Amino acid sequence: MATRRAFLTAVGVTVPVLASTLACSTAIVTTTPPSAPVEVSPAAAEPEAAAPPASVLDGIFTEAQAKRGRVAYDAQCAECHGEGLGGGEMAPGLTGVAFRFRWRGLKVADIYTSVQSTMPPEEPGTLGDQAYIDIVAFLLSANGYPAGDWELLANSSLLEGIAVERMPP
Repeated sequence: MATRRAFLTAVGVTVPVLASTLACSTAIVTTTPPSAPVEVSPAAAEPEAAAPPASVLDGIFTEAQAKRGRVAYDAQCAECHGEGLGGGEMAPGLTGVAFRFRWRGLKVADIYTSVQSTMPPEEPGTLGDQAYIDIVAFLLSANGYPAGDWELLANSSLLEGIAVERMPP
């Protein structure tokens, strides 16, 4: 931004320059070109993209998404896995040691693919991508993983990059 201001000031034209998303300033710029060209790197003008989440510890879902997942879980999963996610005669528990042992060291994509391709047992894959990813968010939330500011998306390449890690002590 400073390089751009220096260039605009050097050529002597008054133009508004966005200083931030909260404030605007004006730079004085003449119409006479500078004696030596000043290059403004396009990369310098672009804000740096946030790194994608690498772990379930990075807040990869929102609280609202986990709540939607709870509603879908109650409607589709609780009959077999229990209201408290503790499992039943024919279905494993989905919290605590059972969950951590099953998924630790794998990727969120593995959880999503497993749930989507096998549940509900009579009609796997019939709930829709949004319901399945919301259920995954609920399972992560129920296991103590933190919520964040962005919803988890049913995007296989994104999910492949998110590791299921053990909660810190």
